[in-house]
Amino acid sequence: MPIYDFCCRAGHITEHYTPLRTKHIKCQCGLRAKRIISASGHFVADENAPWIKSVLDVVDKDSKKAHVQEFIKNPNRENYHKWMRGEGLRPVDQTEHGGPPSYKKEGGPDLDKVTRQIMAERAKRNRIVI
Repeated sequence: MPIYDFCCRAGHITEHYTPLRTKHIKCQCGLRAKRIISASGHFVADENAPWIKSVLDVVDKDSKKAHVQEFIKNPNRENYHKWMRGEGLRPVDQTEHGGPPSYKKEGGPDLDKVTRQIMAERAKRNRIVI
């Protein structure tokens, strides 16, 4: 069953697993709640990856450096990159572990640009205009 958002007159917004045809449910406050339009399939690529917290195992907890302390307090992607730069580290390239080299052909299409255009067109198609 899909997840839908419902809102009652008191303003409570809740999520429920309900059949497709369900338009109303009883809210937690006892009022009738109506199904509302909500965004689904959120793009979460820039949310914090679960592995970032595992990096804390190798961080020097006794360090007084600002970038280290900030990463320990708030382990997110931005602070992870600051910590890497501050410690003089870099991510391991895939070819260092025997992975195939990645080549960019000279004069070939800019695939990053094409990907951004495709994603923008998809977002236009899927948007909801009220």
